[in-house]
Amino acid sequence: MKKAERKKLGDLLYETGMITKEQLDWGIEEQHRTNKKIGEILVDEGIITDKDILGALEFQLGIPHMDLEKYTIDYTVASKVPESIARRYTVIAVGTDGPRLKVAMKDPLDMFALDDLKISTKMEIVPLLAAAKEIENLINQAYALAQTKNIVFEVEKQMQEEAQSLVSEENADTAENGHIIDLVNNFLHISTLKEASDLHIEPFESFIRIRYRVDGQLYEIERIKKEMLNLITARIKILSNMNISERRLPQDGRMSRQVNGYQVDMRVSILPTIYGEKTVIRFIYHKGNPLKLKDLGFHPQDYEKIIQLLGNPHGIILVTGPTGSGKSTTLSAALRALNKDHINIVTVEDPVENRIEGINQIAVNTKIGLTFAQCLRSILRQDPDIIMIGEMRDSETSSIAIRAAITGHLVLSTLHTNDAASSIARLIDMGTESFMVGAAVKGVISQRLVRKLCPNCKVKHTVTATEELIYKIKEGIGVYKTRGCSVCNHTGYKGRIAVHEILVLDGALQDAIASGGMTTEEIKEKAIQRGMRTLWDNAHYSVLQGQTTMEEMLRVAYEQ
Repeated sequence: MKKAERKKLGDLLYETGMITKEQLDWGIEEQHRTNKKIGEILVDEGIITDKDILGALEFQLGIPHMDLEKYTIDYTVASKVPESIARRYTVIAVGTDGPRLKVAMKDPLDMFALDDLKISTKMEIVPLLAAAKEIENLINQAYALAQTKNIVFEVEKQMQEEAQSLVSEENADTAENGHIIDLVNNFLHISTLKEASDLHIEPFESFIRIRYRVDGQLYEIERIKKEMLNLITARIKILSNMNISERRLPQDGRMSRQVNGYQVDMRVSILPTIYGEKTVIRFIYHKGNPLKLKDLGFHPQDYEKIIQLLGNPHGIILVTGPTGSGKSTTLSAALRALNKDHINIVTVEDPVENRIEGINQIAVNTKIGLTFAQCLRSILRQDPDIIMIGEMRDSETSSIAIRAAITGHLVLSTLHTNDAASSIARLIDMGTESFMVGAAVKGVISQRLVRKLCPNCKVKHTVTATEELIYKIKEGIGVYKTRGCSVCNHTGYKGRIAVHEILVLDGALQDAIASGGMTTEEIKEKAIQRGMRTLWDNAHYSVLQGQTTMEEMLRVAYEQ
């Protein structure tokens, strides 16, 4: 058995017929040249997969394979292996059996790894097979959260050792306390590791709750002692250039950092509550390839409507939906599609979230009186072809925007409304005459975000008679349900996609709106008669495509 365990991975793959002699020889040459493991080389080249390696090793060596997708991490066990060793060899401790430590490894034949594990843990190592991706996912979870607990313990210990509380004074010195710096950095690290959209630091009467939002849902990281609040808040204020001595008024700030080779911008909002200052940090990820319109999940019919709307030489196109529904992402994708050398595009935003080369972008600054309305007046003297307004917040802004649209400019903007049709009523309620709304508005895109099924663990499901009554999907049709695995943190969902409702105002609808007296329901009814796909229709389509669940469909949409 010992001899079999020491057999090289490349020989095992060749003996089982997974690679040819030529591929083995080439892999060995690359191994000598790059100093990488042969399995990693072959996987990177697409010759084999991680599962091929697992299959070969399990069959030849009899080493059990562990499915980490279904494994809930035990931080006490995982911490028995130092993080540096876990990351160096891609291993994670998953269980104990007396003096023996069970360790999931991507390469259980790595004798250096086995020796280092035995020395560092002072335990007998029982190697188990597992996919490298699954191990790395668990490593990131285990050590980030374990580090948080260690830092919190050290802060509490330091506070007890000192005769007085560290938070007796809130100033730069206390906020620069090493443990507090580490704690704040760790909260930011965990959030960006999970690709969270927000981080919440919430004070209550006797504790502070730390939560992050992933795919629209909040998850708790830790609860810590209330005495740490002022220190944590002061540290965040320093990082985001706020006034650390002001605790009575709301404050806003910004900061950024590099994460895994790309920039993450952070919008910081601090709000005084009855138990202290609450902090919310919004994360904006600037990754390599920004999303294009075709990547946003439009139904094929709706995508054609979008292209036609953006082809208008003038008029207003609105993107609507609640906060966090992806409106800015859609607007940015639309601007990239419109961005041409012969077109002058100017935006006014609060703040500028997505920077686009070739487009003139202005950030609102209300502190000095630079408002949306003031920016718009100046923009119109800059000879723009296309104007993007981050949000129509008041009657003055909407009035200037509509006049710009009527006088030959294409205007893109956002509104906070429940659906496409109600946006018309919202503009009229803001004081704009109905005949001007009818003349100016070309189309409205209403959208919501639904959680995507985790591709790693979603399971097939046949619709039951009861579900047909609830979800209006025919009994017997095949859809997908959630299961949960380590890749998706056992939620069953990974990522989000948008579902849309696109209202195109043709001549008849524009005339009807301009004449006044049309209710939101009447506008919606006429639009559906003209072929508008509702939010429900498109959420229903996403369910049938296996992208999301019936429960998510019901959560974000309703049947017409």
